[in-house]
Amino acid sequence: MSGLRLLDWKRVDKGALVGRAAVLLPSGLQISDIGIFENGNGRGAQLPAEMMRDASGQPVEDTRTGNPRYISLLRWRSRDAQEKFSFELIELIEREHGPLGGRA
Repeated sequence: MSGLRLLDWKRVDKGALVGRAAVLLPSGLQISDIGIFENGNGRGAQLPAEMMRDASGQPVEDTRTGNPRYISLLRWRSRDAQEKFSFELIELIEREHGPLGGRA
C-alpha cells in the first residue's frame, strides 16, 4: 500500500494500546482512530471499532474476560491485506516518530 500518509499520531501507552493514528490512503480515503497495539505476541494496527451495546444501550461484555466487546465497521479483504497495512503503518510511525518499543 505504498503512498500511505500519516496524518496524525498520538501516543497513549495504556495496556497493549501504544497509540492512535490517522492515515490517508492512496485512494483518498482518510481513516482516523486506528489503534496501534504491541504485546508479547507482536504488534499491529486495528481499524476503528465501536463498543457493542445491548437493546437498552448498555455495553456488551465478553463472557470470558468481562471486558467490553467491540465491532469494526471496516474490514480488509484478506488477512494478508491487514498484515501489510499494519506493517506499513507501524513502519511509517516509527520513521516519523521513533521506535514504538521501549515503553516504561
